[in-house]
Amino acid sequence: MLLGWFGVRNADAYSRLTNLQEVLLDLTASDVMTREYRVIDANLTLRQFADNYLLEETHVPTYFAASDGRYRGLVSIADLRKIERSQWEYRTLHDIAQPLTTLPSVEEKTCLADVINKMESVQLPRITVLSPAGAVAGVLDRGDIVRAIAQKLRVPIAEADIRRIKEDSTYPPGMQLQVIARMTSKTN
Repeated sequence: MLLGWFGVRNADAYSRLTNLQEVLLDLTASDVMTREYRVIDANLTLRQFADNYLLEETHVPTYFAASDGRYRGLVSIADLRKIERSQWEYRTLHDIAQPLTTLPSVEEKTCLADVINKMESVQLPRITVLSPAGAVAGVLDRGDIVRAIAQKLRVPIAEADIRRIKEDSTYPPGMQLQVIARMTSKTN
């Protein structure tokens, strides 16, 4: 009886692992990404940006600067903080925008296992998803990943738990997606 219980338990665990691996290969970055980012004018001064966007936001989204119909790059609040406030009146977002070509990013068609591997290898809280034309298509973070997997596997998860995952930038306890993704990845 003990051997039978052990066999059933292992078969159930193997089945869950296999299902999760299939989901990680089936879902792509475009399936998981959100459009929780804002595109702002790259010609804004740092003062205008801080006053118009940062002071009124309760949750600071990801910002991308654009001008002349083109993305100029990611605007990092950390980079803004490095600039002396006396320079905020005349320096613009052009000065601090990190070009898209230098950002860790994935293409829309990248499988979720590869997205997770890339995020974990560089310890990113979120990653930019680029369209085939090289424009920003979306962003995704660990909360978006957990939400998409839960929906695909039909496992209920509270929105409060997703918010906590997004804020903490960690997977739920016991959910070692980075290990499973490494085992599952198409590029390995």
